[in-house]
Amino acid sequence: MNNQPWVKIYDDEAWDDAIVGNREGLLALKHAIDDALETECVEVADRFKSDFGVVAFTEQNWEQTEPTEVKGIWGFIVPFVVFLWGVVLPLYAIYKLAFE
Repeated sequence: MNNQPWVKIYDDEAWDDAIVGNREGLLALKHAIDDALETECVEVADRFKSDFGVVAFTEQNWEQTEPTEVKGIWGFIVPFVVFLWGVVLPLYAIYKLAFE
C-alpha cells in the first residue's frame, strides 16, 4: 500500500464537490491549514501530492474571493478579437483557398 500523502479535489459523480485523500494526506492538509492560519499562505508541494499548490487564509468575504468579470474596454475588445481570430479569419482563409 502506498503511504505517500495525497489530497485531491473532486467534482464528479462519484465524489460530488469533495476533498478526498489518504490518512497521511488529510493529516498533512490539516497541518497545512493550521500553518496557513498562522502565516496566511502555505505551499503544499513539499508536504503532500495534490492538485492544488497553496493553502491560504484571508479576511475577505466570500464574494470578494470570486473571480471578477473583465469590465470596461477590455470586456469588449477581448471577445471581439477572439471572434475575429476564431471565426472570421478561418472563413476568410477558406474563401481564399476555394475561390482564388
